[in-house]
Amino acid sequence: MLAYALTIFAGAFLLFVRPPRPLWPFNGPGSAFWPPLAFASLAAAVRTALRDLDVRILDAPALEMGWRSLEREIARLRPTWIGLGEEAVSCVEGLRLAALARQLGARVIAGGCFFGNVAPEALRTGLIDVVVHGEGEETLVELIAALRERDTAALRQVRGISFLDGEEVVRTEPREPLRDLDRLPFPAYDLLPVGRYGLKSRHHPALAAIEAGRGCPHSCEFCVLWRQMGRFRDAHPMPHLRVKSVERLREEVRILRERFGRRYLGWVDPCFNADPDVPRRLAESLIRDGHPIGQSAWVRADCLVRDAASGALETCVRAGLNEVYIGIERLAAADLRPLRKGSPDGAAVDALRILSERHPGVFTVGTFLYGLPDDTPSSIRALFLAATELPLDLAFFIPLTPLPGTPYWRPELWDASGESFRSFSFLPHVNGDPARARLTTALHRSAVLAWTPGRLKQTLSHLFAHDPRRRDIHRRQLARLAPFVAQGLLGRAAGRRGSGGMRFPGWYAS
Repeated sequence: MLAYALTIFAGAFLLFVRPPRPLWPFNGPGSAFWPPLAFASLAAAVRTALRDLDVRILDAPALEMGWRSLEREIARLRPTWIGLGEEAVSCVEGLRLAALARQLGARVIAGGCFFGNVAPEALRTGLIDVVVHGEGEETLVELIAALRERDTAALRQVRGISFLDGEEVVRTEPREPLRDLDRLPFPAYDLLPVGRYGLKSRHHPALAAIEAGRGCPHSCEFCVLWRQMGRFRDAHPMPHLRVKSVERLREEVRILRERFGRRYLGWVDPCFNADPDVPRRLAESLIRDGHPIGQSAWVRADCLVRDAASGALETCVRAGLNEVYIGIERLAAADLRPLRKGSPDGAAVDALRILSERHPGVFTVGTFLYGLPDDTPSSIRALFLAATELPLDLAFFIPLTPLPGTPYWRPELWDASGESFRSFSFLPHVNGDPARARLTTALHRSAVLAWTPGRLKQTLSHLFAHDPRRRDIHRRQLARLAPFVAQGLLGRAAGRRGSGGMRFPGWYAS
């Protein structure tokens, strides 16, 4: 796919845009917005194949560019097509951008985990021309060529898209995901405001987003990522893991470090340690080259236990892995089964014990799901107390969210304004569903009142830790958590009304 080139008409211009959006309340300004790696990868693929096409990326949040400035900039640039891809929580910004693009004469191509799973609804807003499903590098190249022809018949030949033909929503045949990720060109980091990422961050300085692979071998019920990167069988997505070669990854890290001055790698893989071999071999090469570099990654607990036994975990830590995020979800195997988590009983406890005892310099974050059918305020208090007994640095409690593409989604949840999707922020809410509000209130009260000796001892050890990085992160998180919980106990969602707990920066409307 990426070896051939097509010629398109002069003046055609594809602009990927990440519009202004609110911030997750527990992120600092220096690491609130990671580089949009999907846009960088798509842009690189398109400009490699369509060499006469002007391709750019406009990352408004990284530039602290508000809506008024964004409108002026798009009006100045006058792109032919605007590419957007939002998470559910930012659907309202995505639709606002689409409306702005229409107003300024651009056609709109949407993709990603959210729009790809609500394509008929999104298309019927009249704001979006085409929705791209799954991985978009090959699809987008063919789509732009088909759009050039201005012929619906040409669009029907492009696999992996949806569009409107009159009143009919046309969804073409699914496209198989890329088999060989090494064939992808290096992401177009040169189109991003690279110096802005991690500029003010103490703990993720000079941040880069990077992927070791795509997909996941597991099929957790609540997750859309494995579906987005999976392969189809009888119209159903199936888990499908692919990883880049060590040689390719080593070269990506070298380019990020030498050409773009990046000093911290944020692995965006749904499960960085799913493959037992590649992370270890990459770490060995970084150590051998004398270039360890700070890294964070989402990992599975059972894979972490496996890697501890093989020595891969120790090698990755020596190469710079200093922050891991583990989706623990629940501690009881009976609670994990309906989530199709597939994690062996006790794997999370074993993984955290290994990290605490053997790699105390690794900052550990665990996530827990609540809002399962059998949850009660009492069971949530028990889950909170159990989490405080684990050797975790931070525990985040996430409400089970009915994301489009998962079995929890219901068509009646669609909101053409996008406003209701503010509640899809993965933050505890006390507004909205009364049953969920009671569970969240129990969670907030536990955070304030449930002080066991073990929790008190652990909290003090965190706040006065010898390691300055750990100590600083804990103190900053406490300063952000306290007002969030306080406002929740007062019966208000943190932040602006209807924000879903997100914070609107001062530049949002500027």
